[in-house]
Amino acid sequence: MPLADLTFLSTQRTFTKKIFNSVGWRFRLCKSNKQLRSPNHLKHSIMRNELIEIASSQWEKLRDLYANKRIYSCSYNLLQTLIDCVKQNENFEVSIYALNGEWETDGTFIAKFYNQFYCNALSDNFQRLLEALNCLDNTQEYWVSGFQERCTLTVKQHLLSCGLLEEEFRPEGTFWYHLPINEALTFKVEPPSHLKLQRLQECHADQVNSVWPHRTPGSADFVRLLIQYNDSVGVFDEGNNLIAWCLILPLGSLGLLQVIDSRKRQGLGQLVVRYMSKLLATKGLEVTAPVVFANVASRSMFEKLGFKIVDKVYWTRKPAKKS
Repeated sequence: MPLADLTFLSTQRTFTKKIFNSVGWRFRLCKSNKQLRSPNHLKHSIMRNELIEIASSQWEKLRDLYANKRIYSCSYNLLQTLIDCVKQNENFEVSIYALNGEWETDGTFIAKFYNQFYCNALSDNFQRLLEALNCLDNTQEYWVSGFQERCTLTVKQHLLSCGLLEEEFRPEGTFWYHLPINEALTFKVEPPSHLKLQRLQECHADQVNSVWPHRTPGSADFVRLLIQYNDSVGVFDEGNNLIAWCLILPLGSLGLLQVIDSRKRQGLGQLVVRYMSKLLATKGLEVTAPVVFANVASRSMFEKLGFKIVDKVYWTRKPAKKS
């Protein structure tokens, strides 16, 4: 299940805990430079490697290591999105970890948002990234989300070490599209006079999730988190009915783009993409979007707007280990 199909694809602390607990994750946060003690999720590797949480005060420094990788997945925009979440709610349960606490040289990290892990490394030697992934508790189900094509072999090696068979490794792939900031800033975003553009509210989460091609049990809570903490836009008709929308994924990219069936082929998909692209650009963020390989219609729309493919990005699920 890729978390973005582009036709496709604070709150109170008690609410956030409810969401995270609902998917079976029980992370216990630890202070920076101390061992992460979380028996339900992380374990020591044979070589006594461990994941140590990076203090949120250091996240901007980690983000800046990826300043030259802004157009790619699991890089600058991801880290900025997580920084923004914590700024809105310091108790928001998102964490970033480094293998043995070392990240300043090669930028290797694993970030956790909801039931998903995001990972990257600046080095082309992925041994430390593999060792970091192997510190995750392989008895649990989780997603490794939005990883670049260059990391595919490393993620595969991790899953094989967890007991997955070679033929069971079938990551869901997307083309990773990019639009330069200067081009996004030129977009016209005025809707037709009978329609209005507004940010989505929590009450819209169920509708958004109900037509998301990649919804799963509990995914409405994931959508609700995105609406609460990230930018979004909805198109509303004269009766204040939501007819089209676009959200921002944890990756900092466009995602969950959708137009209801009765309003398709009216340019509403392009409208919300232009709006969100310009919004990201005004914040100085590169505009990116994952589009599943087979989604020819969405690929055509993005390319018509000037987006170009710069990478391939993948999502893969690691099932819980059978007892």
